[in-house]
Amino acid sequence: MTLTQLNYILAVDRCRNFAQAAKECFVTQPTLSMQVQKLEDYLQIIIFDRSKTPVGPTPMGEKVLEYARKVMHEAHGLEELSKSLRGEIAGEFILAVIPTLAPYVLPLFVQQFVEEFPDVELKIYEHQTDEIIRLLKEGKIDGAILATPLEEKGLTEEHLFFEPFKIFLSPQHELLKKKHIEEKDLNLKHAWLLKEGHCLRAQALQLCQYKNVKEDRHLFFEAGSLETLINMVKASKGFTVLPYLATINMSDADQKLVRDFKSHVPVRDICFVTGPHSMKKSIEKALIKVIGKNIPKELKKTSTKAEVLAIQ
Repeated sequence: MTLTQLNYILAVDRCRNFAQAAKECFVTQPTLSMQVQKLEDYLQIIIFDRSKTPVGPTPMGEKVLEYARKVMHEAHGLEELSKSLRGEIAGEFILAVIPTLAPYVLPLFVQQFVEEFPDVELKIYEHQTDEIIRLLKEGKIDGAILATPLEEKGLTEEHLFFEPFKIFLSPQHELLKKKHIEEKDLNLKHAWLLKEGHCLRAQALQLCQYKNVKEDRHLFFEAGSLETLINMVKASKGFTVLPYLATINMSDADQKLVRDFKSHVPVRDICFVTGPHSMKKSIEKALIKVIGKNIPKELKKTSTKAEVLAIQ
């Protein structure tokens, strides 16, 4: 039994076709088929039901494939560990970022990182917090940038920066008369919020003293992105809560609709999070360093004593 054979059966499982799997593995189909057959003979288990189209694993084959994934993950982990021990910054790194951060934080550092570390193959995906936690625990991604605390066992959080919240008001909103806004000024009935699953929604509800308001289906509109919220606020008489980075590249006209909190400015703690299977320490450190160098100066000055909103 070899790692190559395990790699071949995993390819067949992904492609559900021997010819396509062979192409993915850069070998001929007879070579791949012969190696899969050798593994089946060695284990005395039929891994794939070849009578089906597309090819599918047998019940016992499913268990073999599940174990093969673990073995291959550990093998790749050992390879990455050896790179880290040698101080080599190279290899694949899969990074996930929450949607309320990705459009704003990624342009700040990605290009510099790619230029500075050309031997790293950086793959980036957007996911909501719950999905990121699952992927980290399963070892399907290497790291993530998201708002914390998560309070999840097995995950390691390294602080990057505190991001203050701001209020974005409709051009017709009466609160525009104020230079600074207090939490008690905010009425949830006039709020435009992200849909369920976004951590920013929970934080906005805390700011609006949600626990004192009875929710009904007419209470607020639920959007899927911050850009939608911004456009809906401008076309209404309401408001929304935005993280700092979502406001820095706004037009001059939109900037006039942004207000700061009067005191005890609420912030969210943005961290670089890794899972229990993390072994790519050299790449992690390089990413954290480049991110730190490229965040706006205002965020570097944000006090660590600021009020950090816990995600509930």
